[in-house]
Parts: sequence; structure tokens; C-alpha cells
Amino acid sequence: MVVVDLNGRQLSGSRRVTSEIGMHLAIYRQRPDIEAVIHSHPPIATGFACTGRPLDEPLCSEAIMALGTVPLAPYATTGTDGVAASLAPLIPGHDAILLANHGAVTYGDNLGNAFQKMETVEHFAQICLVAHQLGSVRPLERSAIDQLYEAKERYLAGVR
Repeated sequence: MVVVDLNGRQLSGSRRVTSEIGMHLAIYRQRPDIEAVIHSHPPIATGFACTGRPLDEPLCSEAIMALGTVPLAPYATTGTDGVAASLAPLIPGHDAILLANHGAVTYGDNLGNAFQKMETVEHFAQICLVAHQLGSVRPLERSAIDQLYEAKERYLAGVR
């Protein structure tokens, strides 16, 4: 793991700072509540990103509670400022984003939380894939989604 400051200067870690540092810094700068960012290429979620499909269908309560929707950022060349720019409008309202033809990024208030979100992205991608292969996708209705968001707010209020 590499630790950097908000200017991208490496503070610790034995590896070099990633060429994707701009993406990480864009998230930290827009979301002061964020302490950890994970960028990865999980195979099924990346498959969705490569077909231009976000993970935004309300198919299961776990994904709604843990992530909400996972939008798809437009394609940008790896290692360029374009990656951060493609994510910028999505960062404030989401904790996970697919990067078109690239992979995924998740973020949270600590490393464990960011990692769990990445695991949930891949798990939800697998659920979406299987549901569509079975051919009878049944998204949750708006009222059920609203109830899940209300339950999440009650849970978070009780934890803090």
C-alpha cells in the first residue's frame, strides 16, 4: 500500500505511486469523508464496464444498502487527467464507480470499508450476470428501494 498526501507526494510504502494517482486525488478532494480509495479490475464488474453497462438495476437489497447504484464513467485513457475528469461528476453521489473499458473504483472512510465495497461491486456484478442469464430479471419496486434507504439511514444513525 502506498500513502500519499493531497498533492500526490508519497509519504510511505515501498511501491511507486500509481499512474492513476489523479483519480485517487480527485476522490479525496471532492469527498473529505473519504480516507481510502481502491482501484481494481474485478473480472465480472469490468465485463459490465466493457459492455457499457452500469450496475444500476435494483435487483437485491444488499447492493442497494451497501452501494446504491454503481454508475459507469465515460472512457478515458489510463494514466491521464481524463480519468479523474470522467469520474468528477459521479464522485459526490456514489461510493463505487465503473470505469468504461477499464475497471472499478471504490472508496470509504477506511481501507476495510473501501475494500468491502469493491467486493460488493464484484458480487453484485455476478448476481446481475446470473439474473440476466436466467432471463427473468425482477427489479425491486420504488417503494421497496425507498424502504431500504430508510432502513440504512436508521442503521447508520444508531451506529454513530
